[in-house]
Amino acid sequence: MLKALIVEDEYPARQELRYLLEPYHEVIEVIGEAQTAKEALSLIQALDYDVVFLDVQMPGMSGVEIARLLKEDHPHLKIVFVSAHEQYAVDAFAIQVIDYLLKPVSSERIAETIRRITQAESPDHAKSAIEPLTWVPCELNGHTIPVNVHDIMFIMAEHEIIYIYTHHDRYPTRFTLQELQERLPPETFLRTHRSFIANMHQVKEIMPYFNGTYLLKMKDKQGSEVVVSRSNVKKVKELFNIN
Repeated sequence: MLKALIVEDEYPARQELRYLLEPYHEVIEVIGEAQTAKEALSLIQALDYDVVFLDVQMPGMSGVEIARLLKEDHPHLKIVFVSAHEQYAVDAFAIQVIDYLLKPVSSERIAETIRRITQAESPDHAKSAIEPLTWVPCELNGHTIPVNVHDIMFIMAEHEIIYIYTHHDRYPTRFTLQELQERLPPETFLRTHRSFIANMHQVKEIMPYFNGTYLLKMKDKQGSEVVVSRSNVKKVKELFNIN
């Protein structure tokens, strides 16, 4: 049984979330509520919670700020943001939260959140981390966007957020670059730099850069350029039979 805390300054919103979670009482139990950031931090210090449902807009301190503080002291705490606003989703993924729920929350959407929480708790979760990916779940406007690995041009880390780039768009994902490196097909994807993973089938041009590095010009609409660090130049040259 997972112990949950609801952090929300409005009483009706707390009651609504309790109602939505009630069908999953055998999995997760709400044992605490907080109306302010101070209350939330005090409760979590007093009791070892497993999950926190956290409103983004809180008096005195934003939910994003609270989440950062919680993650520092409780790195294994599972945080689910609940918000009426979409624009905080990118900040949420930078903190590696479990999910981002948009108000009003539907019963179908809460079911997906419970699935994510239980998957993270499953003993088989660590094992599943090494299974190859066919789809990479990304986010857009509070919805999950499944991106087929064959549609990925490259992946880039930018300001602690991991972006998946396709031919026309980019989407944030909760995966780390290390996780994606381990789970994407190695015959197709190469970690070219600490901030980049590139689809080698989508390389249009290979260009010398500076100090022994290279650039890969990709086949996407923007003609994006991916950096190849000096330590990875040899791998790229071998792959493309460059002397």
